[in-house]
This record gives sequence, structure tokens and C-alpha cells, in this order.
Amino acid sequence: MVNRHIPWTGPVPVSDVHMKIPDIASCIRNKHTFSIEHLILSLKDPLYRNSVFLLLGTFLNVGAGFLFWLIAARLYPTEEVGVATALISSLGLLVFISSLGFNFSLIRFININIKENVLSTSIVVTTIASAFMAAIYLLIVNDMLQSISLLQKTGYALFFFITVVANSMFFMSGEAFKALRDTKDLFIQTVFLSARVPLLLPLVPLGSFGIFAAIGVAYIFATIFSICLLNRRAGLNAVIDREYLKGSFTFSSGNYVSSLLYESPALIMPTLILGLIGKEEAALYYIAYSISELIWIAPMSMSTSLFIEGSYGQNLERNLRRSARAVFILLIPSMIFIYLSGESILRIFGEDYTGSLSLLHVLVLSSFFVALHGFFVTILNLHMRINDLVRMNLIRFSMLTGLSYILIIRYGITGFGYAWMVTYMVLALIIIRISRKEGWI
Repeated sequence: MVNRHIPWTGPVPVSDVHMKIPDIASCIRNKHTFSIEHLILSLKDPLYRNSVFLLLGTFLNVGAGFLFWLIAARLYPTEEVGVATALISSLGLLVFISSLGFNFSLIRFININIKENVLSTSIVVTTIASAFMAAIYLLIVNDMLQSISLLQKTGYALFFFITVVANSMFFMSGEAFKALRDTKDLFIQTVFLSARVPLLLPLVPLGSFGIFAAIGVAYIFATIFSICLLNRRAGLNAVIDREYLKGSFTFSSGNYVSSLLYESPALIMPTLILGLIGKEEAALYYIAYSISELIWIAPMSMSTSLFIEGSYGQNLERNLRRSARAVFILLIPSMIFIYLSGESILRIFGEDYTGSLSLLHVLVLSSFFVALHGFFVTILNLHMRINDLVRMNLIRFSMLTGLSYILIIRYGITGFGYAWMVTYMVLALIIIRISRKEGWI
């Protein structure tokens, strides 16, 4: 069979490149009359339809995660939960390192090249990278991370390796569903991953590795389903498209560095806290941070949908106004609810976990800055301003990790919250400065 190839023509132009970024006040002033008919018509719009399934999938994932950690906190000692969070965060870090920026290029370039080749190349390359990174991690873990030395056991190490590879394939197939504007299947993928919750019960005898194993088994089965579904949806092959790799290299590599800088602090934090102040504190941090993520669901989902639609050439200014309006309608009540109910929510996990209430409060209050940063990242990506994105996330990484290290020693896990708030306030000032310089506001 002849392998067709469409010559590389560069990125799809974003509509209205010299658009003005609307401020929040203007979004609020542009009111619309809402009705049932208007709602139904809105759900037919790709921006809102994709956002709805992204929101549903994220709510399900976060909800299942909430229930997962609630059961784990009740069944396992706090120290075991702390070790498990370090293992799971290491898993996430390895998957992000292995992504090589293809999660962004999938969405940005699938409308340009042959989609089968783009999908297959992205999955094959990142799967190979994940296997390599998992092997390297297991080689160094014995010497550097004594707190999770259970990976010295051959059986545990092999399962960890398989889980990293499966998680990588799961992650990239999910990004592929987004790129295809098929967020309904992304939601179904999340449903399969929810199986991690009941798997906690029979794995209690394994201790902290039982928590990790529940997640690992769920990822393995969810990955098998996802790859089969994606193959039926778009068709996969073993081809590595060199033209796609070459054409997307700058965008992929820039976003790779940027995403690593962005994701690394949260992923290394449980291990850092584990080493600095203990296993119990690592568990308290992880639960508080996970609860705060409930608030960020709407901003992150709308930012992703905005990126998808912008990559297909949809009008950026119009979609940004609609996205911002929807986000702030959802953001304010979420912040109020979590802030006022934080202690009660933490107490569900156990009385010990209320010790992270002050951290949760600080994270909640930073949510406006987090939302602003998320939208700005999308705008920079659509305008291919990768250098600006890398510089901004380098500042975020340096400030967040540096301040966290200093403040955690002095204030405990609440020190991470202080570092988080200060970092995002500085980023907000940078965003305003860049936007004024470009004439966007």
C-alpha cells in the first residue's frame, strides 16, 4: 500500500492574529440572554461541546480520584499514603518527560498532515521514550530514593515499568481524542480509569504499593481499551513520519521544555516534602492539592477546548470571550464552596488531614491567577510564541521550587501554598506586561 504524504505547509493560521484580548469586565458587560433553546444550540458548537465532555471527564476523574484517596486514607496508614503519593508523582513525572511535547503537536498539527501518521508517530515515539525513562528511573532509584526502596524488588519494579509504559500510551491516546475533537471518547476513557477505586480493596496487604498497583492495573486495562478505540476511530500503523517530526520539532520541543517546567513542581513536590519533613506531611499536601484541583477544572478544560478550536482556525477573540465568561461564572462559586467547606471535606479523609486546611485556603485564593495563566498559555501557543512560553514557565519553575524549598522548611506544607500564591501573582504581572506590549489590552 502506497504511503500517501501531504507536503508540510506550516501551521494553520489563527483567525484574527492581531486580536485584542478582552478583559474580564468587557466579558461581563457583553451579556447574553440564556434559554433552554440557547443552551441546546450552544452544545452543538464544537467549543462548548468539547468543553462539556472535557468538564465531565475531568469531574469524573477528579471525583474518582477524590473517592480513591478517601478510601486509601481510611484503609492505609498515613505514612503508607505518603509513600504512595511519591510513587504516583514519579509515575506522572516520567510520563511527562516521555511525552516530548507531542501532546501539544498532536492538537496543533493534526489538521495539517495525514492524521493516521501524526497519531501513530506520536504514540510510537512517546511509548519508546517512556520505556527508556522507566528503565533509567529504576536504575537510579535504589541509590537516590531510599524512601521508596520497595522498587528494589524485581516484581514491583517490573510492574512499575509496565505501568509507566501503559500510562504513557493512555495519556497520548487521550490527547489524540482531543486532537480529533472527539472528547466523548476521552470521557469514556476516563470511565475505564475509574476502576482504580474498587481495586484498592483487595490490594490492602501490599501496603503503599497496593495503592500504586490499583492505579497501575486501571491504567493497563484503560490503555488497551483506548488503543483499540483509537484504532477503530482513526486507524493506527507502525509508521514514524519523519516529515511530521521535522516540521513539528520547534513547536514540540518548545512545548516539551515548557510543559516540563510547568508540571515538574507539582510532581516532584511529594518526594521533596517526603524528604524534607516526612511521610505524613507528604500525604497531607497531596490531599489538599488534589482538592484544590477541583476549582481548576473549568479553567483548564476551557483553555484546552480553546486551544483545540483555535488550532482548527476558529476565531480566537470570539472564543476567548465566551470561554472567559463561562469560566468565571463557574470559578467564583467553586472557590467560595471549597474555601468555606474545606475543613469538612478534609475531615472526611480523617482527622489528621485537617492539618492541611491552611494550605488548601491559600491554594483556593490563588485560583484567579491560575485561570489567567491557563488562558495566556493557550494564546501564546496559538500564536506560536514558544520562546515567551518557555521563559514564563522557567520563571514559574524557578520561583515555585525555590520558594517551596525555603518556605516548607520554615512553615511546613503551608509554605508550598505561600510559594504558589507569590509565584502566580508575579506571573500575572508578567502577563499584563506582555499583553500591553503587544497591544492585546
